[in-house]
Amino acid sequence: MNQRKYSQYPLPSVSAIVIGEKGILLIKRNKEPNKGLWSIPGGVVEIGETQKEAIVREITEETGIRPEIIEFLNTGDIILRDSEGRIEYQYMINRYFAYALTTDIQPGIDEADASWFKLDNLPTEEMPQNLLELIEYAKIRMKKLGLE
Repeated sequence: MNQRKYSQYPLPSVSAIVIGEKGILLIKRNKEPNKGLWSIPGGVVEIGETQKEAIVREITEETGIRPEIIEFLNTGDIILRDSEGRIEYQYMINRYFAYALTTDIQPGIDEADASWFKLDNLPTEEMPQNLLELIEYAKIRMKKLGLE
């Protein structure tokens, strides 16, 4: 059984809204949770690494993009239940805002696809609602930081 499925504890995770010259960086998930949906890079923090080290590793592994972490955005939860109502996945996610230092995408093995999207042309029908809400929050932060 997958260590992440039916875990006894929520898994500490990180993710990032990555923006760059070409827009916002999204990945299409090739595995659960949210298989087949566009998302943002991220994953579980590994033993011995800081959150910032984890998010830089995840962005680079999943997309080939080299990021600079700008700031912490917020904390969120993903709790997904199976057909019997048992908690199949639970992640506590610290979400960051990052700027892409490079733009050439080289999707990692785990991801089905990665692409840049303009903020006004997101694949919203193929994105989780909580991610759309996070992106709206990030837009406010971008404006305050002068990165729009």
